[in-house]
Amino acid sequence: MKHLTCTLLSLLAAPAVHAQAPAPSRSVIIEALKHQPPPAPATAEPLYKTQYEAPQAAYAVPPLAPYGGPRKPIKNVIFMIGDGMGPAQVMGGLLANHGQLFMQQAQATGLSLTQNQYGKITDSAASATAMATGHKTYNAALGTDSAGHQFRSIMHDARAHGKATGLVVACELTDATPAAFAIVHPNRNEHEAIAAKFLAAPIDFMYAGGAQYFTQRQDHQNLLEKWQRLGYQVATTPAQAAALTGPRAVALLAPGGPKPVAERTAAYMRLGFGKALEILGRKKEGFFLMVEGSQIDDAGHFNNATYNVEEVLDFDQQVGRAFAFAAANGETLVVVTADHETGGYSLVEGDAQAGKVVANFASHQHTAVMVPVFAYGPGSELFTGMYQNTDLYFRLKRALGWP
Repeated sequence: MKHLTCTLLSLLAAPAVHAQAPAPSRSVIIEALKHQPPPAPATAEPLYKTQYEAPQAAYAVPPLAPYGGPRKPIKNVIFMIGDGMGPAQVMGGLLANHGQLFMQQAQATGLSLTQNQYGKITDSAASATAMATGHKTYNAALGTDSAGHQFRSIMHDARAHGKATGLVVACELTDATPAAFAIVHPNRNEHEAIAAKFLAAPIDFMYAGGAQYFTQRQDHQNLLEKWQRLGYQVATTPAQAAALTGPRAVALLAPGGPKPVAERTAAYMRLGFGKALEILGRKKEGFFLMVEGSQIDDAGHFNNATYNVEEVLDFDQQVGRAFAFAAANGETLVVVTADHETGGYSLVEGDAQAGKVVANFASHQHTAVMVPVFAYGPGSELFTGMYQNTDLYFRLKRALGWP
């Protein structure tokens, strides 16, 4: 970790271009972590990095009463991505919550293969592009490939069909996963350029961090003011976000990435998801909402088992809200998956009765492990089997009846 510390200190100590130079982005920190040597044996790590034991009673996972009325066309899609969430991460959350998760109530399950355009281990940009557009690409690419082709994301399709669109994430809005659903750019690390492209993105509601790339820019523009001139409501605090009425709104609640769940509290995702359903749900043609549990990935890069479990449980509670929403109206399809696995996470001990997890990590990087797919609601039967991540795009369109 000495090398990582020096790297980050050097980034933080770099000369400021202007008075309020942005802090290192989440992606810069993660890139530094990826170049660390394999983690030390578990005995050399602080206990919280290898073990999690539930500090309190499990959250309840009441059984859903599935919608029982006549079959309806799909009006809404909630597409949920647990960034870095492989099968072991799901199992770790299940053990930690005393043997129960909302994800268990999925009506269909499958497995997604995440390799990039070259058959190698993917990053979040290439995988999110695959899911959002149906096209494989190189790592770091957003909506484009190595030949320069540009791909239209499913958010464009949703808007073309009259639907409202939204992004709710626990990272910067300009980070790889939300950006791949919104814009086209050859390099995920150019945050200010990506931020400028969001002004023309086909997204009605956005909830994230990353305000510094919109307000503390090298070109001294304030993009939040430009959004307001385009008719968007803008929020930068939780109270302002709670007061948003839409139909178009953006909430950026942190300069960089939001804090880990233990510091930001689970209320961050509850507020964003709830506000998205409130605003987008008014659209009579329905909506397409992408929700990301962004920091499961961060926990894997940091090789921190406690952080990992807490982020999985926070994400699972949003999954429960999505499944309940779908069960109530019978016209919402929920698909839950991941872009890749992070950390080579394995469970070496687990006690569901105690809510205890003991884990090992094999890497600070992403791995080639396939990731789960959980689906609930009409059309969920289309998501069984084992398939490429690009197929998620085509299965969503098939479920919606879009050519």
